[in-house]
Amino acid sequence: MSALGPDSLPAPGDAAGSLAPPQLDDLRVALRPPELPAPTPHDALSAAHRVMDLLHAEQYRDAVRVAEVHLERTREQTGPTAPQDRLELLRARLLATAMIGGAEACEQAAADLVGHLRRTGHRAQAAATATVLLEHGPHWRGEVRSAAAPSAGPVSEQSASAPGRRRGSRTAVSPELLAVVRGLQSPLLRGRVDRAGGALEPSQRWSGSDPRIEVRLLGEALQSLPAVREELLGDPRPLLTIRLAQAYEGIGDLATATSLALDVLEGMEQLEVAGEAVPDPQRARTSAHALLARTLGQTHPVLAAHHAVDALLSLRTVDDPPLRIGLITDLLNALMAAGLTAHASFTAGRLLSLQRTLKRDAHRSAPLLAVAAQRISAERYDAAWVPLEQARLIGRQERDRRCGLEAARLAASIHERTGDLRGSLVELRQVAADAHWLADDLTTSASERSRLVLAELQAQSLVMRRAMDLEQTALALSAASAIERRTRDHGGRPVLPAETLWDHRVDALVGRFIAVAAAAGRDEDGVEANDVEQRRLEALRAIDQMPPGHDDRARYWAAYLDERHAALLAERGEHAQAQKVAHRAHEGWLAIGAQEDAERVAALIEGLGAGK
Repeated sequence: MSALGPDSLPAPGDAAGSLAPPQLDDLRVALRPPELPAPTPHDALSAAHRVMDLLHAEQYRDAVRVAEVHLERTREQTGPTAPQDRLELLRARLLATAMIGGAEACEQAAADLVGHLRRTGHRAQAAATATVLLEHGPHWRGEVRSAAAPSAGPVSEQSASAPGRRRGSRTAVSPELLAVVRGLQSPLLRGRVDRAGGALEPSQRWSGSDPRIEVRLLGEALQSLPAVREELLGDPRPLLTIRLAQAYEGIGDLATATSLALDVLEGMEQLEVAGEAVPDPQRARTSAHALLARTLGQTHPVLAAHHAVDALLSLRTVDDPPLRIGLITDLLNALMAAGLTAHASFTAGRLLSLQRTLKRDAHRSAPLLAVAAQRISAERYDAAWVPLEQARLIGRQERDRRCGLEAARLAASIHERTGDLRGSLVELRQVAADAHWLADDLTTSASERSRLVLAELQAQSLVMRRAMDLEQTALALSAASAIERRTRDHGGRPVLPAETLWDHRVDALVGRFIAVAAAAGRDEDGVEANDVEQRRLEALRAIDQMPPGHDDRARYWAAYLDERHAALLAERGEHAQAQKVAHRAHEGWLAIGAQEDAERVAALIEGLGAGK
């Protein structure tokens, strides 16, 4: 396995950096609807695939039906891989049964799973599985107690009873085996909130557990795996690794997530080269390609597009609209990032058509926003409004602020490109409000919070500028104050570098000085001449509070402030003082090598001299 982190990422100058884009013919094949009806599963492994596909497509009762039918068919099946394949089908059936609910059915599914492990000679794994199921609270305790020897007494952390063993008889379970089995447990079961045996609500079914918890559990499982590998039925490493990658993606560590996904693909390729079978019961290969399509979308977009196409081609017989359309959305984003206009246009057209097949509106917002972004990049602004407003409506109905934020951002972009500053101002204020709310939400991860705080600061900065352009002084000052509040020590400092916060704070205070000066020049009510100097001094003090090592940036702001001050003095007719300040600004620009800025100030100085 390769080292975690950036060492596993493709370098910009390597083969991946010069990779040719996907062929349009391959793209057409990948974007076709699935080949339906899907072939009937012919063995336990293909039946397990079908059950998991149906679960992800939220066809829960069909998933249980397929599992029950094929469990009966394979009950007498023998062979070197049959026990492992049946285990995968039993796991899928347990998850499908839990999604529907019903204590009796869940108890039977759990008992069959543990019993299968015991009958195949994996008694320690059976005991560990029963122990882990019992850890999920009263509801699971009722389902599993009969499977874990109902009369054997309480189950301890280090041991559990296997079904059918004598009263009081126990199978020792090592901590390492427990760690591996906990990692193999579906995140959806670890994240269960229903304790009454009823069906989970749609919003709960696929929420899973906290990705930070998943990182810890799966990391421990992979560390423990070598010590207990011989006690397990099947090789769980690919599944554990891809789940760990997904957990790292969930906490925002995209470099580690990418590295782990690449490890999964590399391991499977090595087995294929060696001529060994790669059963891949949980579609770890497809999951790895899908993850890489997301994590490489901005840094290596062409490579990300290839991974998305590979994942889509592996789903030719899978009827899973949420997964398929999610992959096409990632593909479109990668194609746009790579500047592949023709590919992106074709993909956007197919995506707009396919997203209508989704049953839940909450799944439609991301593809609609991606299509809107593609049409904006193609300067088809009227066509962009249709999917954009559809996504905005879904965001309001679902109370999805992330959707609302992205819709407002795209709408602001349209207004900016078409010269509608008032429309842009409205949308930018919405972007800032949504980013502020999400950044302060306790459920937001630290990595996402940093991006949201930065988005809020950038939006407020644009609000300030657009408000000044429209001579809306009160709104400009309000935006500057919002930036000042967010960039104080108790604002964004835990998740953004100090120099970033300082730069935004100085930008806001300099902007406030300019806004107040302009208002004073227009003789607006409530603005006095003394206010202008006070705001200038506040900006100057903020510049002096620069973080260590940012002297050049501080000199930039000082020169910019002096230039704007000189222009203000010149407008007032105070030419002598304006010349003095302008000379200081000119020296400041020259000191940092800003020749064009220095020439502009030199012209101001020349004009002041001619006006004497």
